[in-house]
Parts: sequence; C-alpha cells; structure tokens
Amino acid sequence: MTTTLYSDIPTNLDVHPIKEDIVLLTNETAVKRSIRNLILTDPFERPFNSGIGSGIRRSLFENIGQDTEFVITEKIKETITNNEPRANLINVKVKALIDENGYSATIVFSVLNSLTPITLDLILARVR
Repeated sequence: MTTTLYSDIPTNLDVHPIKEDIVLLTNETAVKRSIRNLILTDPFERPFNSGIGSGIRRSLFENIGQDTEFVITEKIKETITNNEPRANLINVKVKALIDENGYSATIVFSVLNSLTPITLDLILARVR
C-alpha cells in the first residue's frame, strides 16, 4: 500500500460520483500536473504570484531552430528548479517539430523521497 505524500486539487474540479467530493491528484500525478501548469503559465499571469511561470510562449513565435530549443530548455529547467520543490529534475530535452510549427518537450524527473524516474511529454505549440 502506497502512502500519499503529495496531493493537489485538479484544475477541472472533477467530482467523485459516490463520495460527491472533489477528486484529488496524488503523488506523481500531482507533481506532473504542477510541472505542466508551471511550464504553460507566463509570468504575471497569476495574480499575487507574478514571478511564477516559464514565459516560453514568447519563444514559440521565434524562428524554429537549435537556438530556440536551447532557450526553451533553459526556461523549463529554471521554472522547475525555482517553483516545484517536490521534483528532482533529471533531464529536459526539447526537439523542434518543423512540420507542426512547435516543439516536443520531454521532462524526466523524480519525486522527492523516490528514485523512480517519471517522464512527462508535452507538445508546445503556438495558439495564435
């Protein structure tokens, strides 16, 4: 039986059909969702927490290439290191998807007090 070390409330506020309470995200799922939300948030987007966010949306409008891959990789590393104390960052790899005008990000981390690596794959694309 695993113990719950970390729990978060999901952003969609799903309700459990039997308990009629909000379903919680726990452990690895909570940390994965938190990292995803941090990366997709821009600075000054959250009221009263203006420093939280990666700011990678600006980089998505730059020319696709190795320079932009490097910038996005560094922003992701900095965001996770500064804002998610529950994660030990292992590796970040960003690859350009030229045909889709976006980037593929693979983030490998472990949750504190665990040695199991967890992989989070994200597609970063412009919205406009």
